[in-house]
Amino acid sequence: MFTTSVRLFDQPIADKRTVVCFGTPRGGTSMVAGAMAGLGIRMGPNLPVNVEDPAFNPDVFGGDGPEFIAQVQQTIVQRRKVHDVWGWKYPRASRYLERVVAQLPAPRFVVVFRDPVPAAMRAAKRDGVSTQAQGKTVQSTIAGKLRAELKNLNMCYELGLPTLLVSFEKAQANPEAFLTELASFTGMPLPHDLTPILDFMTPGSYKDITSLLPQTV
Repeated sequence: MFTTSVRLFDQPIADKRTVVCFGTPRGGTSMVAGAMAGLGIRMGPNLPVNVEDPAFNPDVFGGDGPEFIAQVQQTIVQRRKVHDVWGWKYPRASRYLERVVAQLPAPRFVVVFRDPVPAAMRAAKRDGVSTQAQGKTVQSTIAGKLRAELKNLNMCYELGLPTLLVSFEKAQANPEAFLTELASFTGMPLPHDLTPILDFMTPGSYKDITSLLPQTV
């Protein structure tokens, strides 16, 4: 019985596979991607604290146009030669994932959903002056988050590939249960000592991913 996530379109675990983590900006994907790295999934070299491999980050290239897509396709070819199980995290991967998914070996998606109300509250405190202005900020923030999450969900159903829908709040409240479910979905062994991953998942500031996994190409 899954307590922190829901599976869609599950299939047998392939020997060579790719696991892509996405969701929304500041939506909990860094915590989940860190857990993936802690399970042994190669998430990229020289990762920053937000666990976003620059090779799969269109912001680094100024957009997700043809030049970026060509670079991603080239990186996929290189990574699949080196690793049997690898992946990456980018919150808005739905911007380009459909254009490269055919090149991925046995792709599996880990999609993070997070309660949008706290983000709206923070935005209102930061941007709003009057009560009316705060109300508009709350509305636009929640609506934007929900549109992005619906876009992710629709893409997952359109592609029909193995997908794990993760509740950030449930995963944070029940980290050991979440790690068990994530390990089962990704086909990775659950470490005997979960302490390093649990420490990384502890709420607070961003943490150094190198404490979980040596950096490789």
